[in-house]
Amino acid sequence: MKIITKHTGLYIIEISILAVGFVLLLNSSYPFINQFIVLIFMLGFYTALGVFRHRMDHDIHLKVVLEYIFISLIIALLFLIINIGRI
Repeated sequence: MKIITKHTGLYIIEISILAVGFVLLLNSSYPFINQFIVLIFMLGFYTALGVFRHRMDHDIHLKVVLEYIFISLIIALLFLIINIGRI
């Protein structure tokens, strides 16, 4: 069983960035706009890294790119809906 793949480095970077982002998001002392900026950065990074990984594997399609974009949009909208009172 092969544990280390060619994407292991990308996964470590992605988990690290997302973990730091979630810690910043969960810190309620930050103003809403700062938390939203962190979220947008995280979602942009998630989308870019996903597209990059698929491009490395030569299996990138418009459907894959749209999936990453729509998942990011859904997460951003959920964050706005949950925090509507803080706007």
